[in-house]
Amino acid sequence: KLTKFAWQFVWKYGGDMNGVGKYVTQAGVDIDTAYAYLSEHLDVEVKSLKPVNYGTSTAPVGGVDVQVSVSSHGLFEKTTKVCTMTVKGDGTSALGTCEHGTFGHDGEAVVV
Repeated sequence: KLTKFAWQFVWKYGGDMNGVGKYVTQAGVDIDTAYAYLSEHLDVEVKSLKPVNYGTSTAPVGGVDVQVSVSSHGLFEKTTKVCTMTVKGDGTSALGTCEHGTFGHDGEAVVV
């Protein structure tokens, strides 16, 4: 392989506001492997999208979509893959849209 990027979605949860709600306090990725052959380039961008309340107004459960975009390119070709996971303040998650590739969830490494 010319490039490899493997990661896990990670987040801290259980935050509250004056004892109310369950919120995500930090979200991102934990990189396992990042490799590019001498003639290749690997570009990675991680975004946290707009937060959403998955609970009620009296018992909020905050969540956020974390999106990873991985681009690999050399002299002739560029490939970009995107993967999104929703992480929530109660500790749950849901793997969203992921383009062609090998993706894991629930603590497994995600490999592109």
